[in-house]
Amino acid sequence: MTLIFLHGSGCNRVVWEYQQLHFDNCLALSFPGHPEGNELTSVSQMARWLVSYIEDRNLQDVVLIGHSLGSAVAMQVALLNIIDIKGLVLIGTGARLKVMTQLLDSLSAIVDQGRDVPVYLLSANQLILDPLRTKINSSIRHNGPRVMLNDFYACDKFDVIDYLTEITIPVHIIVGDKDEMTPLKYAVYLQDHLPKAEVTIIEGGTHMVFAEQPDLVNNIIKNFLANL
Repeated sequence: MTLIFLHGSGCNRVVWEYQQLHFDNCLALSFPGHPEGNELTSVSQMARWLVSYIEDRNLQDVVLIGHSLGSAVAMQVALLNIIDIKGLVLIGTGARLKVMTQLLDSLSAIVDQGRDVPVYLLSANQLILDPLRTKINSSIRHNGPRVMLNDFYACDKFDVIDYLTEITIPVHIIVGDKDEMTPLKYAVYLQDHLPKAEVTIIEGGTHMVFAEQPDLVNNIIKNFLANL
């Protein structure tokens, strides 16, 4: 199988360092504009970009593993039903990813003023051990607030609630019980409405649980792959 890891808003492939070290035959991708290339403005555009990436390289037996925005893209690829996806691992996500208007307005003002990514937007990474935490924060700052705002807008427009029953491949959902950005109820909703879904709740995990508790998350992914 080919594992493809998809990052969340404002980030890039760096976030998956622990997974890249653990799994063979895996790819951790950066979406266009993170920072190379032109940004894509919707989850649908990102999904079609990913389908083309997979088709151009003739990748087979693909499993998509996404975090937050990356999971939204993974679900959208499955819904396109253009390529054969073996399974999905969805971490810290939901069928809808509404972003607070206050946050969008605040970040938009930061972009307009030409300021850097504020410290409070890096707070989700505080439980990740260094040196990975520093690498992730540096990559977010390098991408800049405009990239993060673009990603948040893409998340805000994402909504596949009415289409979940069409995702008939196996899905494993991972969520930290302290995740405030995509709380437990989001994962439970996905489990209840996806035909072949299971959920694992990680004690003490927040939105970046895969980087906070990589050994545990890697074992969950490994067991999911073994049962495909």
